[in-house]
Amino acid sequence: MESTVHENAQAGENKDRHGPFFTFFVDDREFHVEQAVISGAEIMNLAGIPREVGLVLLLEDGTQRTFGADETIELEPGRRFKKAPRFKRG
Repeated sequence: MESTVHENAQAGENKDRHGPFFTFFVDDREFHVEQAVISGAEIMNLAGIPREVGLVLLLEDGTQRTFGADETIELEPGRRFKKAPRFKRG
């Protein structure tokens, strides 16, 4: 599945875009895509996050869970993700 993305685009700015778009955030960066369902792999590609780093889905109740590259999600208003934290042993 190929994604069309518009990072930080406003609804009226891009006259070439047809139909609705869906917004999500990764590490406070705003992305717009034209499909309602997107995979973790697509999100990581668009946000420049290596697969070995991973992705975390921020849930409405304030909790978070790992979101895999092979998972898909329906984009709802305010959907937020972040790069998975990396821990170093000291």
